[in-house]
Amino acid sequence: MRQLLPYLLLAIPVLPLLAGLLARGLAPRAAGRLAAGAAGLSATLAAACAALLATGGSFTARWTSDSAFAPSLRLDIVSAIMVVLVAFLGAVVLRFSRAYLSGDAAQSRFFSWMSLTLASVLTVVLSGHLLLLFAAWVTTSLCLHRLLLHYPERAGAVFSARKKFVVSRLGDLCLLAAALLIHRHYGTWDMETLFAAVAGGQTAGLPVIGLLLAGCAALKSAQFPFHSWLPDTMETPTPVSAFMHAGIINAGGFLLVRLSPLLAHAPGALNVLALLGALTAAFGAIVMLAQPGVKRALAYSTIAQMGFMILQCGLGAYALALLHIVAHSLYKAHAFLTAGSTIGAVPRAAIPLRTPALALGVLAGGLLVAGGATALAVIAPGAPLQLGVFGLVLALALAYGLARAASAGGGGATIARAAGAGLLVCLAALSLHAGAAALIPAPAKPLVPLPVLLAIGAIFTALFFFQALLWRASGHALGRRLYVHALNGFYLGTLANRLLGRLWPRHATV
Repeated sequence: MRQLLPYLLLAIPVLPLLAGLLARGLAPRAAGRLAAGAAGLSATLAAACAALLATGGSFTARWTSDSAFAPSLRLDIVSAIMVVLVAFLGAVVLRFSRAYLSGDAAQSRFFSWMSLTLASVLTVVLSGHLLLLFAAWVTTSLCLHRLLLHYPERAGAVFSARKKFVVSRLGDLCLLAAALLIHRHYGTWDMETLFAAVAGGQTAGLPVIGLLLAGCAALKSAQFPFHSWLPDTMETPTPVSAFMHAGIINAGGFLLVRLSPLLAHAPGALNVLALLGALTAAFGAIVMLAQPGVKRALAYSTIAQMGFMILQCGLGAYALALLHIVAHSLYKAHAFLTAGSTIGAVPRAAIPLRTPALALGVLAGGLLVAGGATALAVIAPGAPLQLGVFGLVLALALAYGLARAASAGGGGATIARAAGAGLLVCLAALSLHAGAAALIPAPAKPLVPLPVLLAIGAIFTALFFFQALLWRASGHALGRRLYVHALNGFYLGTLANRLLGRLWPRHATV
């Protein structure tokens, strides 16, 4: 069976590629069946390849003896997790699209571009060759651009697609420059050869290469201040939003995880990623809380989540970043595909969080994290735990949940149930973190400077108090002004729109 692995790997992206090329000439129902069927078969093959990885170890598929220039597909723990995730999400979204787009005159065109986008993303995550990675990276963006223009008569859709196009081209230039520098210093495009050279002590040019990769990841994953294109793309069909937020926006984090052996020798790039990720996470969370529309709030939620993922990569916690990608993708795909069910739902009123409840929550959150880490150390001695900033974030999250439970009424029984649930959440989170770190050993990383850690801790602490005190905002003039500014994304999107409007005048033509 392992002898067939190269052909199984090749079939995973080729099946949706063929479906995309054929769907445009078919009737809408036939195009939908073909696209969904090809994606489902790709997901099945991805699961089979992952099973073969578990029994036989990593594998690089090449079809010529020239490893330096021949495109290759790489199957290891990172690519196996990502290809199963992307193929599964693609199959679910395409199946959902068949009902969602029923009656749309452009269904065949939609299924064509959606399948081609899926094939491109699958190639990105499987690529073992820098040129193939770059080609698939650019193709993903170009195919997504056509999906964002599914309604070309809408001026807003055209303008947001153009903004995304400009940002993506900047990211492509960063990736291309990094690939060219890698080839200049190492004489190869092959990732396996490159990683072996770096492990052997060849680190020439990696600080600059790391900064270019950081810039590419920040642009691809909508990091502050290059984020405004993402919430502006809400005029695209919901299945596109689901796949974009769950499968494509994670590409920046995947790139950092995939090329982590190089980033380990670029401490300056890692520090930039850590600070930028923390700032983006706080910014996205604050603006999200002020959004009245479901899809726009989900978009800012994605920005915040991508910021936290970039922060994890900046701190060298690549296993946690990959775990975050999987969890966020599944959650966000479900959130977008069920967004229509919120129509007519009764909004929940904000719960006033009193000072004693907040104090109790902070104390209990810290104790739960400390107790959970101790319990895990006793149950599984030697399990790799990464606390520090992540322990602080977990403690603050538990503190907020416990403060809400204490403020909602119900007495001591309610607080006890919330504390028990918090302990289970804490143990589950720490266990998943330890399991991911053991499954995906990270390359040795440089020490994070203390000022960077303190700045990150201060950002998340400030975010906690902002969220805890948000219910009082309407009672103060300053709070009301801050709400208006947050509602408008602190006008960064407006500034970006004005700049783009001068470079690319706004009108409803493609």
